[in-house]
Amino acid sequence: MEADRRLLVSVFGPQEAREAVLGGARIIDSEDPRSALGTIKPRRIMDIADAVLAARRELPVQLSTNIGEDQLLYRRAENGLAVAKSAYEQVGKAAQAALGVALAMGIRVHPCGIVKVGLDGMTAAEAGEVLGEIVATVRRADGLSATRVMAVLFAQDLDLWDARKTLPQVRRALVGLGEYHPCGPDTPGAFDLADHAAAAGLPDTARGSFVAVNEPFPHDRYGLTWARRTDRTAIRAMVEASAAAGADAIMLDTSILLKVARIGLVSTAGSTELVDLDRHDTDAHGLARAGILTLDEIRAFVDLCHDHGLEANLAGSLQSHQAQQLWRLVPALDQLSARGGVSALAHGGATRHGRTVRSALVRGLVPPEQHGHLLVPPPMAGTEDLVTLLKRHPDLPAYLTTPHGDLTPLG
Repeated sequence: MEADRRLLVSVFGPQEAREAVLGGARIIDSEDPRSALGTIKPRRIMDIADAVLAARRELPVQLSTNIGEDQLLYRRAENGLAVAKSAYEQVGKAAQAALGVALAMGIRVHPCGIVKVGLDGMTAAEAGEVLGEIVATVRRADGLSATRVMAVLFAQDLDLWDARKTLPQVRRALVGLGEYHPCGPDTPGAFDLADHAAAAGLPDTARGSFVAVNEPFPHDRYGLTWARRTDRTAIRAMVEASAAAGADAIMLDTSILLKVARIGLVSTAGSTELVDLDRHDTDAHGLARAGILTLDEIRAFVDLCHDHGLEANLAGSLQSHQAQQLWRLVPALDQLSARGGVSALAHGGATRHGRTVRSALVRGLVPPEQHGHLLVPPPMAGTEDLVTLLKRHPDLPAYLTTPHGDLTPLG
């Protein structure tokens, strides 16, 4: 049987949903980019479902919605640490949220909606309990028994994070997203909120209000691995827990903290098979894109998922050059997911909520058998690495793109 490989695109409203379908997305994911956790109102999910239902499409399209990056229902203590509430409440609230988004998606577009469940800050056992309750709940619900459940593990590289979290542009973006907590001026990593409040679009703040950015939940605290980056040990623990709970798929993603620091899931550096175009992908401050997992680790993840009967999904600030190489080098990969890589500047802003999904950019991440093409930002054009990539994959159409999403064929 021929593989049914699909691109998931996260959208915020009906127009973005139409753009995603037009570009070839096969899973339309409801997400609020203005929120650090992506939580979206049920009525907005219904609006997106209506738009997909009315859109012209050549291949089947599914809907998906996440229920937040983590299910801890925690509060932040004064030192920024997460203080979890009762385990029973965590499981119950997660199942309630899953049932709610599954009902909002409905079954008119596709009989199998997908509920994405973030499992940040959990042990494998806790994650399995949450997933198991969600699976049992949606499969018992009238009309929703075909709903699929996708676990989400947030990959991390704490050394990369530590090296980038103090950069002014990273702090400014995280302040704008509310990813910070009050602290004393002598706290490691403390900075004056007033230095970034105005640039982040917040009201003027009196000087002397010291804060620190929130931190990722380190894997070693939850028994996943002793390594400071996500490795095969951590991945195996979460894949096995997801399969045991009855989930249908697992996604590897990166949290908003790492996304802001330009740390994505896929590392192209040092690979003999992946052409490293990341080093040419720099922001206005000269900060190059960096990644976490190697190609061999990605292949191992896909094989492990399939051994346990799960679909494998990769997310985490994926770019066109990464996607088009992964589809070719890991043919068993089931899904890729994106938002930033398929959205362009809008409303004069460069923040997450100042970008909008464009159909032409979506085409840059769809699989080759669905007419995917390579999008080339100006800094990559003319580089030897790009020449190498096109020589390796001569069937790959390439287009020069602008920050606003305009495309020009690359001659």
